[in-house]
Amino acid sequence: MILKKTNAVLGLMIIAAVICHAGTMTFSLITFWYDFAICKFFAHAAVTFMILHALMSICLFFFQHDGSDMRYSRQNMRTLLQRITAVVMIVLIHFHTSAYAHMATGETLSTGTAVFRCITECIYILSVFLHTAMSFSRALVTLGWISSMRTAARIDRFACIVCGPAAICSLFAVIRFFL
Repeated sequence: MILKKTNAVLGLMIIAAVICHAGTMTFSLITFWYDFAICKFFAHAAVTFMILHALMSICLFFFQHDGSDMRYSRQNMRTLLQRITAVVMIVLIHFHTSAYAHMATGETLSTGTAVFRCITECIYILSVFLHTAMSFSRALVTLGWISSMRTAARIDRFACIVCGPAAICSLFAVIRFFL
């Protein structure tokens, strides 16, 4: 149970770091303001927590068999979506971290490259915010901070209300930047 609670705390720390990173980067892409130290601090904090969270999640799944019973697929649809979005994030993290490298080198992107990076960024951003919206209340339940299904449902709605517009703003900034 300690491993599961530690993983929940890491998840909440990731959410805080990702919100700060997405907020500063969305602001940067829209206004063309960029502070290397601020933008990279939140990115590095998020990736550090994400690596630890992913490793703990893998350990919980494979060694403690936590959440590995998929016999009740309808009841576990949320878990399945969390895992799918997690895999998408892991696959696309390299594309995300290299998507803006051309800015530092002064390289001009071809149309095909710009469209490819825009599409991978949009998929990555959607998976991050979807994963976050589905995971927030679960972390609070795991930590014992909420016990009511009604409260969890309200927190889920709140998470969707926050993540939906945040994802739209981030997508707008990315699409505007690349196209």
